[in-house]
Amino acid sequence: MAASSPLSRLSLRSSLILCITAIILIVIMFLMAAAYAQAHSWTVRQDHEQALFTEMYLKESILLADRGLSLYDSTLDSRMEEAFSGYLSAYRASGGDISRMDLPTVRDALGADFRGQLDLYIINESGVIVASTVPEVMYLDFKNYPEFFRSITRIREGDEFVADRVVRSVMNTSEGTVSGQLRKFAFFPTPDHRYLLEMGLVMEGFENQRSELSYVEVTRRIQEMNPSIELIRIFDVNGNLLLERGVNPHTGVNQTLIGEIFTTGRDMEIPGQDGNRRLHYIFIDLRESSTASDMSLVAEITYTQEPLRRVLSQILIYYTLIGFIAVVMGITMAYVIARFLTTPITEILEDVSKIAEGDLGHTIRSMPNPEFRRLEESINMMIGKIQQFSQEIEREKAEIRIAAEIQRTFLPREIPESARFEIAAMNIPAQEVGGDFYDFISLDERSLGLVIADVAGKGIPAALFMALSRSILRAIATADQRVEETIEESNSLIAADAAAGMFVTLFYCILDRETGEAMYVNAGHNPPLHYSWKENRLRTLLPTGMAMGVMPDLSYSVGHFTLDTGDLLVLYTDGVTEAFNQNGEEFGEERLMNAVYASRDMSAGEILDAIFRQVTGFTGGAMQSDDITLVIVRCRK
Repeated sequence: MAASSPLSRLSLRSSLILCITAIILIVIMFLMAAAYAQAHSWTVRQDHEQALFTEMYLKESILLADRGLSLYDSTLDSRMEEAFSGYLSAYRASGGDISRMDLPTVRDALGADFRGQLDLYIINESGVIVASTVPEVMYLDFKNYPEFFRSITRIREGDEFVADRVVRSVMNTSEGTVSGQLRKFAFFPTPDHRYLLEMGLVMEGFENQRSELSYVEVTRRIQEMNPSIELIRIFDVNGNLLLERGVNPHTGVNQTLIGEIFTTGRDMEIPGQDGNRRLHYIFIDLRESSTASDMSLVAEITYTQEPLRRVLSQILIYYTLIGFIAVVMGITMAYVIARFLTTPITEILEDVSKIAEGDLGHTIRSMPNPEFRRLEESINMMIGKIQQFSQEIEREKAEIRIAAEIQRTFLPREIPESARFEIAAMNIPAQEVGGDFYDFISLDERSLGLVIADVAGKGIPAALFMALSRSILRAIATADQRVEETIEESNSLIAADAAAGMFVTLFYCILDRETGEAMYVNAGHNPPLHYSWKENRLRTLLPTGMAMGVMPDLSYSVGHFTLDTGDLLVLYTDGVTEAFNQNGEEFGEERLMNAVYASRDMSAGEILDAIFRQVTGFTGGAMQSDDITLVIVRCRK
C-alpha cells in the first residue's frame, strides 16, 4: 500500500533533490579529507625543506670555519719553509746517509725560531718513518693510510716545499690511531728524492684557535633553528669524534658507514632502529690539492619525528572536529531522506525476499510513483529472465556432470603392478571438464602400453571425443603391432569421425617390463621427461609427428629410451605447465623439470604428490583452468 504521507506522492526528481543535499554533505567530507591531506603534505614538505636548509647551513658554516682555520694554519708556512734550508743542509752534509744525521741537534737549532715544540721526521720511499725525534712513531708505515701515502709520495717525487694543515698526529706506531696532539706539519723532498723530510710543530695556540673557530656555536644555532634535530656529531677522516651536541638516543659509532661515506664522497641517510628517528650523514669536502692531509668531515644529524607528529596530530584534530560537525548535519539530512525513500523500498524488499526464498511466481506489488512502477516492471521482467537462466544453468550443470562421469568412466580403475616398476597417476579435472585421459594397456606378459592424451575442447564434445580416441587406440593396440603402426591406424579412424577443429595430442609407448626398453610415438603432445639415474640428467621426449585427428594417412616416427635402475618417466598434460598464478605467469616446463629433479630419489607416489604440491603452491588461489593429469613410472632401485 502507498504511504499516507504527502512525501510519498513526490516524483523521483523531487526525491533526488533531497538526495543531492546528502551528496553535498559527502562532498564536504571529501573536501575536508583533501584539505587535511594537503595540509599534511605541506607540513611534511616544510619539514623536509627545513632539514635541507639546515644541512646546507651546517655545511656552509663548516666551510666558512675551515677557511678561517686554513688562514690561521698558513701563517706558519713561510717560517717553516725557511727552516727547511737548515734541515736540507744537514741532509747534504750527511752525504745522503741519514744515519749520520744528528736529528736532535738539528731540531734544537731549527726550533729556536718557533714558539713551541718542533720535531723532525724522515720518511723513506716505502712511506715508513726511518728517523725521527719522536721515538714513539719510529717505523710508522704510512701505507696503512692509503690517501695520505699517495699524497706524501707525490710530494717526495716533486721539488717543492709543501705545508700541511694543523691536524691530529699519530700517537704511536703500535696503536696507529690518528688521535694525538694537534701539529702543523710541513714537507720537503730531498734532492735525490730518496726521502721526504718532515717537520711537526706543536703550539698552544692550535687548541685555542680551534676553540674560537669551533663548530659548537654553529651546531647550537642549527639546533635552535630546527627542533627536529636531536643530535649532531662531527667526525674527521680518521673516524675521530670532533663534536657531539644534543641528546644521544643511540650508542656507538658506525665507523664502517662513515668510512664508506669518506670513500664515496656521497651523503647517506639511514632509518633509526626505533623507527622514530632517521640519521643523515653529510659529507663535507675540505680536501685541498696543496696539502697532504684530507681535512674533510662527516656530519651526522639525528632527526626525531616527534615535533612533526605533534603538528600533524594538531592538524588532524582540527579537521576531525570540522568533519564531525559536517557529519552531524549530513546524518540529519539523511534521516529526512530515508524517511521518504524507505516505505516503497521496504515493500519492494518484502516482495524480493519472497522471490529469493524460491517463489519465482511471486510478482512485485504495484507502486504509486511512476519511477517505482517502472522499477516494478523491470524486476518482474528480471524474474522471468532468472527463471529462464536457471533452467539453462541446470542444463549446463547436467552436461558438466555427464562429461565428468564420462571422463571418470574411461580412466583406469587400477594401476598395473610390476616387480621392476612402480607407477602412480592422477587426474584432477578443472571446473569446466576437459578431455585429458591416461591409460595402461597390458599387451602381453612383458609389454605394457602407456598412454597420456589431451583432447581439444571442453564439455561433453571433448569427453565423447576422448572416449572415441581411447576406444579406438585400445581396439587397435596389440603386442605384435609396431607402435607407429598403432598410432597411424588410430589416427586415420579418429580423423574420419572427428568434427572440424577436433583433435587429440597423444603420447603412446610400449614398455618392456623385464628390460625397461621402450618405443614411443609422440603425436604432438607435451614432451614427457626421462630422468636417467646413472647420468643424473633429464631429457625430453620430443614429438615425432602431428596431433591425431587433424588429417588421415599421417606418418609417425618412433623414439626409443630405456628405463634403467632408478630412472623416471614423467608423463603430463598442458594443465601442469600452463597452470597460471594470480599474476598471469605460467608454471612452465622449467619449474616442472626442477620439481622432478628435486624429487628424483622419492617413490613414484611421492614424486606425484611433490609435483602436484609445487603446481598448487605456485598457482595459489588462482582458478584451475585446465585438467591436471600426471603419470609417473619409476624403475625400482
